[in-house]
Parts: sequence; C-alpha cells; structure tokens
Amino acid sequence: MAGLPILIMLRREVAVWVVDLLWLSIIFVIARTVLRTRARRAEQTDGEFTRIDELTGLTDRRGFLEEAARLLTDVPKPPAVGAGSGGLSPGGRVSGPTTALMLIDVDRFGEINGGLGHEYGDRLLVAVSRRISAVRRPGDLLARISGDEFAVLLRGIDGEQARTVVDHVAVRVRDALGMPFVLAGMRAPLEVKVGIAIAPDHGTDVSELLGNAALALREAKKSHIGHRVYDTGLVRPSPARLRLRTELRAGLRGGQIELRYQPKADLRTGCVTGMEALVRWRHPVDGVRSPDLFLPDMEAMGLMPALTALVLRTALDECARWRAGGAALSVSVNVPASVIVDSGFAFEVRDALGKAGVPPAALCVEITEDSLIARREHAQRTLARLRTLGVRVSLDDYGSGYCSLAYLRDLPADELKLDRAFLREVERDSTAAEIVRSTIALAHTLGLRMVAEGVETTGLWALLAAWGCDEVQGYFVSRPMHGDQVLPWLRQWASRTGLSPAMITMGVGVPAGVRCSSVRRGSAVSAAAPARR
Repeated sequence: MAGLPILIMLRREVAVWVVDLLWLSIIFVIARTVLRTRARRAEQTDGEFTRIDELTGLTDRRGFLEEAARLLTDVPKPPAVGAGSGGLSPGGRVSGPTTALMLIDVDRFGEINGGLGHEYGDRLLVAVSRRISAVRRPGDLLARISGDEFAVLLRGIDGEQARTVVDHVAVRVRDALGMPFVLAGMRAPLEVKVGIAIAPDHGTDVSELLGNAALALREAKKSHIGHRVYDTGLVRPSPARLRLRTELRAGLRGGQIELRYQPKADLRTGCVTGMEALVRWRHPVDGVRSPDLFLPDMEAMGLMPALTALVLRTALDECARWRAGGAALSVSVNVPASVIVDSGFAFEVRDALGKAGVPPAALCVEITEDSLIARREHAQRTLARLRTLGVRVSLDDYGSGYCSLAYLRDLPADELKLDRAFLREVERDSTAAEIVRSTIALAHTLGLRMVAEGVETTGLWALLAAWGCDEVQGYFVSRPMHGDQVLPWLRQWASRTGLSPAMITMGVGVPAGVRCSSVRRGSAVSAAAPARR
C-alpha cells in the first residue's frame, strides 16, 4: 500500500501534463489562426496600397489600368467592315454611351523640381491633382500614372457627342491648371498638354487607348496647342525613332549637348560684334550631329524648354569668359516657339544673366516667324519683358515664313536676320538684288538693324555694305567654332582686316569713336572687305 500515494501523484502529474498540452494545442491553433488572418489582411492591404499613389492619394498606374480594363468591357465594339450599320450613328460613330481616355502632361515640371527642389515639386503635383479632381465629372476615374502625367477615364459619354464632351473637359482642365500656383512665395504659372483617345473609334482596350492618347499628346506638344484628339493619320514612331529619343534624353542629361559659335561682323568697320550660339549633339557612337537631325525630335518630346535652358546658361557663361578676356562680345541664343510663349521665360533669362554676371545688352534672343504665328500675343508679351530687362531681340530667318508687315510694325524687336535663301542670286539676278536692297531699307525705316546670313564671297560683302546692311554672318567671316577658339580667332580676324587688337575689344567689338548707327541709308556707303583666307 506504500506505493499507492506515489501512483496517485503520478496520475495527477500526467493529468496536469495532459491539460497543459491541451491548452498549448488550443493556444497554438488560435495563434496560427490569428497569424493567418493577419497575413490575409496584410496581403489585401498591400494590394490596396499598391493601387494608390502615396503622394496624391489618387489611383496609381496599376490601379488605373485594372479599373479601366474592367470599365471598358461595357463599351460597344465597332461593327466589322462590311457589316450592317448596327449601332452606328448617322455620323459613323457608335451610338449610345462610350468612354474616352485623357492623358494630361505637366509642361516644364522638371525645371520646377530642379529649381525649387523635390519638396515643392511634390507640393505642385498634389495641387495639380486637386485641381483636376475639382473639375472632373462625377464618376470619372482619375489617376497619376507617372511622375508628371495624369490620366482621366471619362465614362458614360454619348457616342454622338463624344468629341464635344472631351473638348469641353480638356478646356476645363487646362483652365484650372492655367491659374498660377504659389510655390516658395512665388507665382508659378503652369501649362499642360492633353492627348485624348475615344473608344471604340480609337481602340477598345486600355493599352490601345493609352498608346493613342500618348500619340495625340505628342502632337499637342509638337504643334503648341493645348489638347489634341487622336487621329488615325498620326504616324507612330518606328523602333529606330524610339531608340533615337531614348538616346536624346540620355544625351541631354549626360553632357553630350555642345555649342559652336559663329561670328557676326559689322559691315562698316569690319569689327566682330558678337557670336551666335549653335547647338550640336555629340553622339557617343555616331559623333557630332547637326541640329536638323535631332531638334524635331527634341520638340516632339517636349524637351525644348530644357534644351533652351541649357544652351542659355552655357552661352552666357562662355560670353562672360570672352568679356573677362578683353573681348566685350554679345551672344545670340535661338529660342523656339514652345519656349518664347512661356510667360516665365523672361524671369529665367534674368536669373541666368545674374548668375553669369553678363549685362542684359550682351544677350540677343533670336526667334523665328513661327513663334509669332503660334500664340502671337503670348510671344509678344515675353519679348516685351525681355526688352524691358535690356535684352535684345532678333527675328531670325526673316522671309522664310509668313511674317507680315503688321508683325514687323508691332513686334518688339531690335533686328532682322535675312534668310540666306535671299542671297543666293543677288549677284546675278537684279530682281533678287532689289528685294534684298528694299528689305534692308524697310528694316531701317522701322528702326531695325539688318543682319544677312550666308555671306560667302567678297562680292556679296561689298554689295550688302553698299546697300547699308548692318552686319553679316557666313563662312566668308568664319565657320562655327568652339568657345575656347573665339579669342585666338579674334586676333587672326584683326590681322586679316587690318584692325588693331584694341579695335576689337571696345564696347561690343566696335572701335572707340565709331558709332554703329542702325540707320545708314546712303547707297554709296561701302566698307573694305577683308581678304579671303
């Protein structure tokens, strides 16, 4: 009987162990269930977050593509070719409700990001998203699909009124974003471009619509209009063109853009008055490329503002070095229409002049006639602001486009640059010669200086001097050169023309005591042409 208490104690211990094991099993099951539930919730939450843009709170690209794909399943498909009219309206479009995709791109966002910092860039994107949200129609899907691009899926549009509706919405978006934003205490005007594709006319799935809206957006940027609806006639970039554009972006960021400088010489004195900055692209494989091979693509890609800013800074820095070296030259920079219509460009010029330490009169902004045809009032306001700063304005390639005499009368400009095409026949054709002579006289009557481009012979130099032309450019004076070659070349030019070194370093290259008037009408005026090298 002595072993009985021990047996009872063992049974009790076993019972306790069993109970403990049962509790542990229950706790394990509960814990495993809780962990699995939390994991499922985490997966669901992660899935939701991956569809929300953290900065703006809008749907992100992935969420937009998924939701748009779902919504587009309700869009009627166009009938096959040769089928009956079916659901087509009399105008040839699908009747009933349809959908459109609107792609919105913020112009020059990179400059704000780089100039003020990413914090203000983020604030701008948030403000942009709120303004678009405020003007979109109820039920439309809005998303931020990339850094500075937003997309709107317009639902429930009447098929016959689709074009009218998308035009109206695009204008409302542009107007809302056109009101200046206040960043870092400054009013920052903003412009956007919009590309639009309408289903099913321009595609029945989201990828096709997005691609066609991107093509329309490209055309809106290229033609400097606010928005563009996709047209089946638009040319899609080839793989080679896409590769070129990828290389262009890399070249712009990677220091492959270079400048060459071509002199302008005063016909009366032979003095060099300034240099025109000409852009080149040093391709890592193909070598130096001329601007006609890449500037159209730069324009189509919306890169002209960034390129112009780079050229402006580089040219002014180079001009500062020439002036420090004793040659008080001016520098001319070509500005495209897509930049000159920007109301903020004059302030960008002012800042660049200040950083380079160059006086405003040493900068000449050259624009072409298409800058006036596209949004004339915007261009004129910018030019007026530049002249208020003291910057000179030149109308480049005059006569190559459709610039009217009314434009010349109202244009805030200082000089005209006669297109080289006018000079090809002047030594052999009396009619061509009279046109050039009359144009020079007209410029002087309007108080403008006249610069002739493409001068390559002694005879042409002498003719232009006799007609009172002010300045010339061309291979007769010099081919374009690197910036560090300018000062040595000036010394060679002085010896070639018989000028003393002092005569090319006074004022803007004009010798002391010589007044270069912009109005010289005497037909007997002539200048000794330098000997041809």
